[in-house]
Amino acid sequence: MAGGWNPLTGRDSAGGCPPFAPYGAPVPSPGQPYVHHGGGGPGYTYGNPVGQGPPGGFYTQQSFSYQPNGAGNVLPRQPQPWPVIDPTMPAAQMTNSSGGMGCEPGYNYFFPSEHTKAHVFRSNVPPWQLPSTAQLPFKAAHIPCNTTFADLLKGFGCSNPVAKKNRVVEIISGGGGKWYKGLEVSGGDKEGLKKTIGEVGWDSTRTGLDGQKPVVCLWFCKD
Repeated sequence: MAGGWNPLTGRDSAGGCPPFAPYGAPVPSPGQPYVHHGGGGPGYTYGNPVGQGPPGGFYTQQSFSYQPNGAGNVLPRQPQPWPVIDPTMPAAQMTNSSGGMGCEPGYNYFFPSEHTKAHVFRSNVPPWQLPSTAQLPFKAAHIPCNTTFADLLKGFGCSNPVAKKNRVVEIISGGGGKWYKGLEVSGGDKEGLKKTIGEVGWDSTRTGLDGQKPVVCLWFCKD
């Protein structure tokens, strides 16, 4: 229109069309009528709200697909690489019924209610025969207190066919890097193998915290 005014889009700010024309937002001007319009977006003239469609039906799955990794499972377990097993502690891995490691898909593990804390030292030489300056590598583990000594030896790789060569020794810290030999149980001790570690004091009280009993320190041997 004359003077650059349009009743739909307002006054032109430049020589060309205003932004979003012809469906843009009108530019209100003082003293000028404002004409609301619809167009490409929601507004007062946009139409009624779209009704919600009915919910879809629920189709019950086949009963066998509810079994962990059973036939028909929409999320089957894919082949996994072989786990890296430490021969000095095979008990760190659990072999399941499918031949794999760890809990099978859909299964949880039932933990024993009581564990002891143990530091298992690795050395070809008995720690009590080493100088105080020796540095001993070790691994830390939580061990169920109801573990028998037979399972303990097996779980830490003591698998020598000559049973009496499989041994576990509790070592006692003398301070300053010195160790002393404590309780020893061998594979040849049939009565000792039946005992649990909790029966000999390796229980949940061995926390290593201030004012409490020290952590159980062990050394295993199968030679």
